Amino acid sequence: MASIILIGLTVCLILYRIYKYMFYRPPNFPPGPPRLPMVGSYIFLLLLNGKDLHKAVLTLCRWYKSKTIGFYVGSLPVIVCNDYEGVKEILNRSEFDGRLDIFLARMRDPNFGLRGIFFTDGPFWKDQRRFTLRHLRDYGFGRRFTELEIEVRDEICLFLDILRGGPKYPEEHKIMKNGYVLAPDIFYPSLSNAFLKILAGEKLPRDEQGILYEIGRKGIQFQAGGDDYGKLLSVIPWIRHIFPEKSDYINVKEGNEGIYKFIKSIVDKHIETFDISHERNFIDLYIREMKAQEKEGITDPVFHYEQLILICVDFFFPALTAVPVTVCFLIQRLLLQPEVLTKMQKEIDEVVGNGRLPSLDDRINLPYVESSIREIMRLETLVPSAIPHKAMVDTKLMGYDVPQNSGIVAGLFAFHNDPELWGDPHVFRPERFIGDDGKLCLKKDKSLPFGAGKRLCAGETFARNTLFLMVSALAQNFNIRQPPGEKLPDLSKNDTGLITLTPQFWIKFEPR
Repeated sequence: MASIILIGLTVCLILYRIYKYMFYRPPNFPPGPPRLPMVGSYIFLLLLNGKDLHKAVLTLCRWYKSKTIGFYVGSLPVIVCNDYEGVKEILNRSEFDGRLDIFLARMRDPNFGLRGIFFTDGPFWKDQRRFTLRHLRDYGFGRRFTELEIEVRDEICLFLDILRGGPKYPEEHKIMKNGYVLAPDIFYPSLSNAFLKILAGEKLPRDEQGILYEIGRKGIQFQAGGDDYGKLLSVIPWIRHIFPEKSDYINVKEGNEGIYKFIKSIVDKHIETFDISHERNFIDLYIREMKAQEKEGITDPVFHYEQLILICVDFFFPALTAVPVTVCFLIQRLLLQPEVLTKMQKEIDEVVGNGRLPSLDDRINLPYVESSIREIMRLETLVPSAIPHKAMVDTKLMGYDVPQNSGIVAGLFAFHNDPELWGDPHVFRPERFIGDDGKLCLKKDKSLPFGAGKRLCAGETFARNTLFLMVSALAQNFNIRQPPGEKLPDLSKNDTGLITLTPQFWIKFEPR
């Protein structure tokens, strides 16, 4: 009898400990799902919507009747805020400027270190970001710069010639067939080559741009292998040893290696040809700091070889993949709503004509074109949950207590699609950003596709300018056609990795 009682008490104690573990929450923590050993609440997100975790979180928000919820990813407490005011608070408060230490970030570095700009924090991040932005501005990054605009327009002119004249080199023949081109691949060289001019002081000529098609695919491969919370790889990294392919470890590894080796080759070339009396570009300026530290005998240098490579990777990624994917999102919408392209073309014809390409000076007089770009960045939020932040100290958010080192996620997609804020958020309607005077009204655009605060995407100006120049040039010169018998785009097939992605598709740019 005593043994039965002892067994019963033991079972009750075990059940109590399991219950306490599953439903434990820090004091005044937001409502949310229970957790399981190793994976935390992450498994529930996968079950709700493994394809788009930010939409799984929206389902939980409706379940718990709160725009701010909390759960565990592995052993890490995470707070997600989908409220407009809460998102702005996350992005603008210095207490939330930290970054999570995740496997996906560390595997970018051969030595498994946290390097670059995207995934670092603290004084190191601040100093490296300040140095990088200060000197990249000298070469046109982050501001209106005539020389850079000329470079971008030259690339666009070459791109238009390729669309009109057809393939010439082996890599072009792979993605151009019978008058149709493969997107987003077709955009990789033209939209990344101009940034190479900023970064490395030179661009690749057309006959050498085959590498940019390949690197663009590698960039997409890396980003497709993640999700809003770093993928299962960042929750239980050891899974890569058991399921290297199913865990996407192989894809992420190969994608990262492709980008890393390309940028490394550029950096190595600069180191070999470095001349302190003739600093050619940002990479040379960084190498100068590296050599100065070597001369001083600093054993733990701030300016580091691998850090330089990953800084360049971080800034190259948006030009290489983010801008092409955004253009493809817009093309999808124009196929679904051809009247939008007609309105864009009418506006361009009246303001610019067909004797020259649109310039950034035309932007103020092309409000519908600019609004169409802003609307697609709102509706198809490129980074739905931003890059997760980390609470640097114990603090509060939207009335809840936030423990130090917690993950903090800004639900950009959620507030970009909030009916309370936008009225008809699921409708692609560029007119929402145009005032009664027919001009672009920035006060109506509350979207934050590039984030805000100190973690604002440093490439915002470059991306917005490049998008405008590319989209306006395409609309001015071409109509778009699908292959015969092809169905209209199914937007549900767009996928989410570290960024939102479109599947590859064939499209014809038909001269007007």
